[in-house]
Amino acid sequence: MRAARRVADAELLESGMPTTLTAWRADELTAPGNRLELARSLHRLVRSADARTLPGAIPLNRIVVREEAEVLRALAGRLEDLDRPVAARGVLLVDRLVTDGYGPLYVPYRAGELHWTLPRIAKSLDATF
Repeated sequence: MRAARRVADAELLESGMPTTLTAWRADELTAPGNRLELARSLHRLVRSADARTLPGAIPLNRIVVREEAEVLRALAGRLEDLDRPVAARGVLLVDRLVTDGYGPLYVPYRAGELHWTLPRIAKSLDATF
């Protein structure tokens, strides 16, 4: 199943549009439970970056997360708004942002990417096809 998800994710990232072959994965990604879990992950990242919190075991780039905290909270709020549909590609991009240990949330030399990545992700959440 993991391999099938990887293939479906790659197709969703490429086309952005669910097909008959990827509809099941799009449903998983946009399910309320998954959306709320991703929103909680974003809120946890922002809390972990707070200057009053001691650094944890995760090598979070706390400075860039603090700089982009409002945008990250807005993304979380968008995911939490279950009355508004979201695009599977956008949810997948949020998931990759949170889980990619080599991404701009974690690697200091990639921190500059976060400033332009977040608006692109927000736009992808709202994309309709």
